[in-house]
Amino acid sequence: MNSKFSALVFAFIIMSATAFADAPASLTVISTSTSSVYKIYYKTKEVGKVKVSIINSANQLVFSEVLSNVASFVRPYNFSELAEGEYTIVLEDKNGKQVEKVNYTMNRIVSFIKVTEVANDQNKYMLNVANNGSEVVTVKIFANNALLHKQDVQVTGSFGLIYNLSQVKATTDSKITFEVSTSSGKTEMITF
Repeated sequence: MNSKFSALVFAFIIMSATAFADAPASLTVISTSTSSVYKIYYKTKEVGKVKVSIINSANQLVFSEVLSNVASFVRPYNFSELAEGEYTIVLEDKNGKQVEKVNYTMNRIVSFIKVTEVANDQNKYMLNVANNGSEVVTVKIFANNALLHKQDVQVTGSFGLIYNLSQVKATTDSKITFEVSTSSGKTEMITF
């Protein structure tokens, strides 16, 4: 029984190795951290000529190039000058044609803004800003609608700061308002 099972496993391994040996070139398209750049990964066993074409949703050729004497490559393609939309990347070599679709959207900065009171510490406030890019964040602090503080901060990734407002003369009715605006157009107003 074990010899039959071993023979079947051996036959499967041989068939799998043969199938992978005759496999066509592999094509992988990956969006990079800046969404306007896509990297194309290509690999095959034989050196040859490869044509890369990029076609828009109206079936118009927007870019084409021919690479000679290659068996593999990794190349970035920048879409930043193209309109948003679906694009088709076509790779042609002597084994045929491979097609990959990408949906290009311009790099938009997504921001998260949060202001909270620091626990067990009166008149201290914590500002947290997180984003997927780099932008200028403007922080304005008001006490009863009078501007107390204004600050512009360049934020890349995450940013945190504690504001100590213990020197601000306040009554029990006083309201502290934080207005936080990003250069990408997001504004949050938080009142305490």
